[in-house]
Amino acid sequence: MFLKKGFLFSTALVLLAFVSQASAGPNANATLSLDLIPDGGPGNQTDEGVTSGTVSGQGTKIAVEVFAKGVTTPLAGVIVIFDFDPAILTFDKAENSAFQFPVPEPDSTGTNFATHPPITLPESGFLARAEFTTEVDVTDKQFTLGIKMVSLAQSVALIDEIKTTNVISFNKPVIGEFEGMQLHLDTQIETPAIQDNRLTIPEQATGDTIQIQLFVPMAAGKQTYGYEIELDLPGKTFSDHIGSISGTSFTGATLRQTPDRPVLSALLISTPVVPENGYIGHIDLQVTNTLEAETTLIVKTASMAGLSGPQSALDVSDAVITIADITLLGDFDGDLDVDFADFLAFTSVFGLSSSDANYDARMDLNDDGMINFADFLIFVGVFGTMHS
Repeated sequence: MFLKKGFLFSTALVLLAFVSQASAGPNANATLSLDLIPDGGPGNQTDEGVTSGTVSGQGTKIAVEVFAKGVTTPLAGVIVIFDFDPAILTFDKAENSAFQFPVPEPDSTGTNFATHPPITLPESGFLARAEFTTEVDVTDKQFTLGIKMVSLAQSVALIDEIKTTNVISFNKPVIGEFEGMQLHLDTQIETPAIQDNRLTIPEQATGDTIQIQLFVPMAAGKQTYGYEIELDLPGKTFSDHIGSISGTSFTGATLRQTPDRPVLSALLISTPVVPENGYIGHIDLQVTNTLEAETTLIVKTASMAGLSGPQSALDVSDAVITIADITLLGDFDGDLDVDFADFLAFTSVFGLSSSDANYDARMDLNDDGMINFADFLIFVGVFGTMHS
């Protein structure tokens, strides 16, 4: 009996020796995968595709299962070598009861397996269950666990070394589906909507309303849960309210503005699909004090949330509205566009002079005290112009 055991052990040592001498074999197309056992338990020898997880503390046990798919022959020997940072993890052991002789690698990064006679892997391709221990406190620390190499030996002469770049990622931040998408702005006085940043609008008087329209073009067709936006506003220039949000699918708007920091937040919660133009809603701001030239309204932060996953930070670079001293000849309604609305306003006072009650000096384009055909010719000359 002793001689028989010695013979088997010698056979295993021979297998361990030849596994390191790689040559082309029948399992060259096998594929490797790692599956995290979330609770660190015994596992089920089934690859469930768990490739990320959260782990914390020092001395915490981590268990994974290794699989080789596409193995076409029985195996007499296997080496599994893991790829990890030894400053973060310690390799404890790898197990597979189907192999008679497990021998740890000398550098404590894996295990040699050998058996006689050769065995056929289960349909799942299960190779081993391995355990690791966190060497340091890994709370909120990002790290990975991978496979450096697996050797599959059918015999002394037929060995394949298989590699993979797939890893299990730990404590990896979850990125939302809208992360980094750019927020574009527009205002109700821009015609047509330009959906761009660094807008310029004319000075605003007390009681005027500025409507900031919000677009995320890259989110078109996606379903959202809501968005949040913070604006840096000039102190004491806006009333503390949000205007109508009719025309959008969002409901539940809120607005906060602190006395010492003019920051507004609008959170609108619903589950609409973003339309083709990327429009997600608008915010109406009523001017409390006159907004003079060189004043800026800056988007500080913005984020969107999908139906699943975390809230995503949007790109708000250069999302600025600048108040400027803009005058456009013939633009009587102040929308920076000399259009039909201005034409109607002009015709309503045509023929009046400075002595008439409804005389409007803005429409006396040649300043002669009369709104007549001479002014009409000037208006026709600027009709259709707009601020760009």
